[in-house]
Amino acid sequence: MNSPAAAAAAPALPSSARPSGALPTDSLASGYWQDLATPDFARVDPARTIALLPVAAIEQHGPHLPLCTDALINQAVVSRALAHLPASASVLVLPALNVGDSLEHTAFPGTLSADMEALLGLWLSVGRGVARAGVRKLVIFNSHGGQRAHVDLAALRLRVAHGLLVARAHSFSFGVPPGLFEADELAHGLHGGAVETSLVMHLRPDLVRTPALADFQSLGATLARRGGLLGAEKPVGMGWMTQDLNPHGACGDARAASADKGERLLEHLAGCLVQLLAEMEAMPLPSASGSASASESASPRASA
Repeated sequence: MNSPAAAAAAPALPSSARPSGALPTDSLASGYWQDLATPDFARVDPARTIALLPVAAIEQHGPHLPLCTDALINQAVVSRALAHLPASASVLVLPALNVGDSLEHTAFPGTLSADMEALLGLWLSVGRGVARAGVRKLVIFNSHGGQRAHVDLAALRLRVAHGLLVARAHSFSFGVPPGLFEADELAHGLHGGAVETSLVMHLRPDLVRTPALADFQSLGATLARRGGLLGAEKPVGMGWMTQDLNPHGACGDARAASADKGERLLEHLAGCLVQLLAEMEAMPLPSASGSASASESASPRASA
């Protein structure tokens, strides 16, 4: 997960019982894809039903956080959002794909990493299954900063091959509540800093190794102080392995984390996801046709 920028406060999470219209009796209620039976998909409403695909990573997060950090955050945001969707929503959460492309972390033991083409191929296969079930709207919800490009590619290919409307959602793009973290931490605490540590402190405090909390200074912060164009990510980013930024595999001040900050941030992220799903429901479907053949666009080797 990349460190998010500050953002305006997200709408407060609605009560699941708020008066927003009951779901028609012949429509699918929100829930988990794998809990359905085949006949249930006859009740898909292509204009309203949304599939949500959580994608994350199992990778090192410094000496103080567990390998499951990105997956843990993803699951918590999705679960909290699902519990607060209005009764009229029809959101189907697909099985989480928690092993991602973590090439930049492979110097650290415990990291699991899928090859980019293999991972993209799996995501596209899941998208094809969604389309076969008659669902035309998909949100890819990603919590690993190292696979933003993968999400972009998958969204476009699924649009062209299957006429799906695909949102490219990243947890770190939802920002944070104003004033919750220092600006420098938001800019350079890319991995295992105060943001992620706060969330894990709230969700699974038993997994945080408190004695190992430290201020993990990043090469990105050093480059920013020089005032040039080259940075870890911007103005002009570079290809980096995590140990290039900090030898401990983390970036940011984990000492500034707290469970209270994590709770407030989780509420914000879940509220943003609820809002995004409502906006997706309101979006008209694209035309089913694409500009390339399905076989060409579905291949992870197809040109962007």
